[in-house]
Amino acid sequence: MSKPAEAKVPVAAVINGRHGSLRPLDASDASMLYRRSHDENVAATWAEMKVGPFADEAAFAGHVDDLVSDPKRAFFAVVDLQGDILGWLCLMEARVAHQVVELGYVLFTSGIQRTTLATEALYLVIRHVFEELGYRRLEWTCTAENSRSRVAADRLGFIYEGTLREGLLLKGMPRDICMYSMLSSEWPLRRATMEQWLDPANFRDGRQLRSMNEIRAEL
Repeated sequence: MSKPAEAKVPVAAVINGRHGSLRPLDASDASMLYRRSHDENVAATWAEMKVGPFADEAAFAGHVDDLVSDPKRAFFAVVDLQGDILGWLCLMEARVAHQVVELGYVLFTSGIQRTTLATEALYLVIRHVFEELGYRRLEWTCTAENSRSRVAADRLGFIYEGTLREGLLLKGMPRDICMYSMLSSEWPLRRATMEQWLDPANFRDGRQLRSMNEIRAEL
């Protein structure tokens, strides 16, 4: 049996979509992201993150600089059509030889949450993982209490695999971690589902006509 080809080491890239785009996160993005992530919704934005909120913009800028300098993680800025940065996505914990990588450390500020761009950004990075980087398995983890993340994983077609009891300390407190995954063999159906949902024909007056689950059931 021939040895499977290794996946590529994740590196942030420019990926254009209909509602916005992904591009490499840059230290210069810190100022705009600080304002958007430390608004009146600051507590909810950072509640399930390992760090934050930050005491001031300088502290946040130092953290962003650390993130973009880490060669083991690839951070993508999520940008709208006006060029405003609304959050970031991260590919991390890559086991290249095994073709496994994790999509995590997602920061979506209040301006992008529950928008079409949020779904498109996730679609773009997942497509990048399977079709450009050559991974076989994409992992998604979150705390058991992070209902928004768990709903998002289910909606996108990730499969729940189980819970790691007290899998990490989050801001000093032991937390259970839920593990989800998507396989490359499952991607064609997931891709078709997301693309049909994102199609402008699926919206009327800004409201969806069919949900992701309805589309997936039909396919």
